[in-house]
Amino acid sequence: MLADVALNIFAKPYQTALALLSLLKHSAGHVGRFYLQFEPAGSRYDAEPPYAVAEYLFEAGLEVEIFQPEIWVECAAVEEARLSDVPYRLAMRYQYAFEHTERRYLFILHNDVMFKRDILGAMLERADGAFILGRIGQCWNCPARDADLVLAAGLGTEACAPERYADFQPDFVGLERLYALAREKGLAVRPYWEGWETHYRERAWPLPECRVNEWACLVDVRETRPLTRPAGGILPLGAFEACGSQTLDTGVAWFRELSRQGFRAGHFWVDDYMMHWGGSARIRRDAYLEAEQEAMRILLRAFPDFVRWCREKKKKLF
Repeated sequence: MLADVALNIFAKPYQTALALLSLLKHSAGHVGRFYLQFEPAGSRYDAEPPYAVAEYLFEAGLEVEIFQPEIWVECAAVEEARLSDVPYRLAMRYQYAFEHTERRYLFILHNDVMFKRDILGAMLERADGAFILGRIGQCWNCPARDADLVLAAGLGTEACAPERYADFQPDFVGLERLYALAREKGLAVRPYWEGWETHYRERAWPLPECRVNEWACLVDVRETRPLTRPAGGILPLGAFEACGSQTLDTGVAWFRELSRQGFRAGHFWVDDYMMHWGGSARIRRDAYLEAEQEAMRILLRAFPDFVRWCREKKKKLF
């Protein structure tokens, strides 16, 4: 079985190349078409934009479709009234691929990952019945990860966890109590309580940090596209949603509404198959440059054909 691949790209030319080439190294037999969405902005730290690997894949005879939005939405909350405007909607991460793929499954990845094993083949084997498969939850930001807090809040004796997120369903009072206790103890939690009544008062589950992290995940497009804008009423997978003065993370609204409609997500421990760098091209210069240099060193060692091609094409990467 094949899945199409969607990648949203902001800067990171070395890490972008490593993400795609390492995926092909281990999962080439399961890859259909690449949908590469380049943001209409870049990083001032790079001598070369991240387009080289797209050209390399195309010259290698692979199916590659490139899209660059007219609008850059950054990490701003979605303006729902504008979602009928096609250029605005397609500026959402992964939305172009989500609307255009003809395959059932769409594999989404970040452009700062490196794969060590065949993650796509393994995911496809376990995909049936899950509307999305991947690592569930930003649990490091969530007070429900702490068993003592859960007990003190009167929400049971077990902490929530990716494998049992569907079983941890507090009411709104319990959710507020859980966050209040976390704040009292000085735990780092994001202040979604300042505006979460709109999304969580009637039903507090899934929690504000519940989603499948899109570093590497598999989406069942056939099941979810009819319910997602523009065909349905649910916000796009890549949309950010306002929560008072805060913004809920990528995919939280999409994940929440599909889960409430009875769809099931599958937890897949992606850490066994990949590594994920940090370091934004916008706000963490040192971490960004260090990650880029490490990716370059790996490319030099593990992907000499790409290095040779870049040199022959007079790219500034090597």
